[in-house]
Amino acid sequence: VMNRTVRRCFLFGEDSVSGKNYDHRKIWIDEQLAHQVRYFGIDLLCQAIMSNHFHLVLRSRPDVVKEWGDEDVARRWQMLCPERRDEKRQPLEPTEFEINSIVNSKDKLATVRSRLSDISWWMRLLSQNIAQRANREDNEVGKFFQARYRAVRLLDETAILACAAYVDLNPIRA
Repeated sequence: VMNRTVRRCFLFGEDSVSGKNYDHRKIWIDEQLAHQVRYFGIDLLCQAIMSNHFHLVLRSRPDVVKEWGDEDVARRWQMLCPERRDEKRQPLEPTEFEINSIVNSKDKLATVRSRLSDISWWMRLLSQNIAQRANREDNEVGKFFQARYRAVRLLDETAILACAAYVDLNPIRA
């Protein structure tokens, strides 16, 4: 998958026009990716974060999510989309009531279980988090990324290896 910024927005690096440095945003992205890897049933195989776009090679694992217990599914979802956060905007550990609000609803539980291996939800939460933080920092409103995201389905090992090589070498080529 790939997503690109708008308005000459920077994910990281130095803006030669304004003189601003955005290297700290790469840390935001790395932290958000690490957070999502902990809770989603999606493997992050490789990544490249460039000054105005990023590439990720992801593997959806609905087979793994199917094996998780109902409480684990609810807890994971609450950590990804928390109802409560601390002063640093980090998710607070969900309460028993919050977990049970998902576990006791079969429809909600099925929806959440499906979302935990859905690449669209992965990209939604990643892009939304980065866009909101960057817009807040830049004192901007509106779109930060050009589109929702672009994705190519990799159907065999050859395609995965070729794409992984492209992603890994992208920073060198740039």
